[in-house]
Amino acid sequence: MLFIQNISIGYYKNMRFPQYANERERMLFLPIELNPHKFIGEEPSKDNMLDCEVLVQYEGFWQYPAQMHHNTTRFRQFGEEIFTEGSRDSYKNMQSMIEHIRLSKEDDAYRVRFCDEGYYSFSCPSRRRGHNESYNEKGSPFSYQDRLNETAFVLKDGDYGRIIFNNRYVSTETGIWCYERGVYNVINCNKAAFREKMFYRKKPDHEYTNLLTLR
Repeated sequence: MLFIQNISIGYYKNMRFPQYANERERMLFLPIELNPHKFIGEEPSKDNMLDCEVLVQYEGFWQYPAQMHHNTTRFRQFGEEIFTEGSRDSYKNMQSMIEHIRLSKEDDAYRVRFCDEGYYSFSCPSRRRGHNESYNEKGSPFSYQDRLNETAFVLKDGDYGRIIFNNRYVSTETGIWCYERGVYNVINCNKAAFREKMFYRKKPDHEYTNLLTLR
């Protein structure tokens, strides 16, 4: 089973100074406080919250000069349907996939790939160029495209990996530039090994960083 924790910190351009960046960079992990009322989709019972192939915890924050405001906590369960590259419809992928993440199962291990989701517009212009592992794979949604799609790490039983990335976009409501620092913490273990503070390690077994130059 995979446990995934996504920490997303949004902020405005005036928050790019070092003292604010340091605060964002210190937030690498959080506890997993399971709550059946915070699950996306059908609400599980308290006994069934870990009955899935992949459990994702979403933690959203917005950083202001005076405070780091916690916006939301959500959980989502996935079965084996998550082991796919998705489709060429990037907006459909937003509803059914884990953003920027593609998963595949290899015996008792999981391959975790980081990718460019492929939606570009005035509101989200940042493009991630790089190695595309599926470039020559006919039928893949990534085939013959200049899009980042590469293995971040392969997690064996008990392994812990971390992905750090960033984004830039324009708010469709205000037209103001917004920025994001994101973290994915990923652990491969069975549900009997679940602990509220299972991500509390500064140095995981594997680390992958993909940072755009944001102006």
